[in-house]
Amino acid sequence: MNLLDRLERKIGWIAIPGIVRIIMCMQLLVFVLGLLQMPSGVEINAGASPVPPLAEALILSGEKILDGEVWRLVSFIFLPPTRTGFIIMLFAFIFTMFLGNMLENIWGSFRLTIYVLGGILCMVISEVIFPTHVPIIYTKDIGFGGYLVLGGGGHLLFMASLLFACAVYNPHFKVMLFGIIPVKLFWLALFDAGIIVLEMFSQPFVLGLAIVVALGNFLIVFVPGLKAAVQMRAEVSARRRKFEEARAPAMEAMHLCASCGKTEQDDGELVFRVADDGEEYCVDCREKQRLSDS
Repeated sequence: MNLLDRLERKIGWIAIPGIVRIIMCMQLLVFVLGLLQMPSGVEINAGASPVPPLAEALILSGEKILDGEVWRLVSFIFLPPTRTGFIIMLFAFIFTMFLGNMLENIWGSFRLTIYVLGGILCMVISEVIFPTHVPIIYTKDIGFGGYLVLGGGGHLLFMASLLFACAVYNPHFKVMLFGIIPVKLFWLALFDAGIIVLEMFSQPFVLGLAIVVALGNFLIVFVPGLKAAVQMRAEVSARRRKFEEARAPAMEAMHLCASCGKTEQDDGELVFRVADDGEEYCVDCREKQRLSDS
């Protein structure tokens, strides 16, 4: 029985069935309410925060948490991937729900809950690395929490951790992208990883490091397993190579005619005999030799 099995027996009550569905429904609600509170361009140019007040109250901010706003330790996961893009929000809602359902069918509610909570914890650690100051304004050093809300990074990292996990289990599973384009999960995960890498290199170094830490739940769960899988594949390949090398001598001819050079591989019905001189000859050559001697 592994560690997760023991934990499930002891604290299985913390499992939240449909945790990804709950998070996505909350993101949709925050998106709708945020549209009603969205500041105008004039207000933003005058120095107002580009973030709606509701989203501002949910942002991950270390300094606000230390001031007693402890709900921010979890509430930031309810921030939507966009503030105004309805199509983006709809796609993110449907696709992330699909990934969550797939993982819950594979793992069960408890393990998926642990995985999601682990991702939230990793993002909190990232905020410690690159703290956010609230209210947020458009500056280069917006902090990790600011990146989560302004750049849609919170949902990007949350969805990425689910997508990467699904791609490990079902890399060849095809989804209909935008309802018309069949794409394997492996390629979607690879594309998403490319976006994250570009994000890392386009941001300040500390924020790039924070992004890596934020994916710690996936790295901790799957990287050791991927390393073991690569090692196992290398060992299997080495054993297969040794087996083929051991079989090679067995494929060599057992009989060789000293006169014509034929073997049983040339003619499966050919019969060989050892002559008085100790050499092996096929019956055809022995017959020819007998006729010439006579």
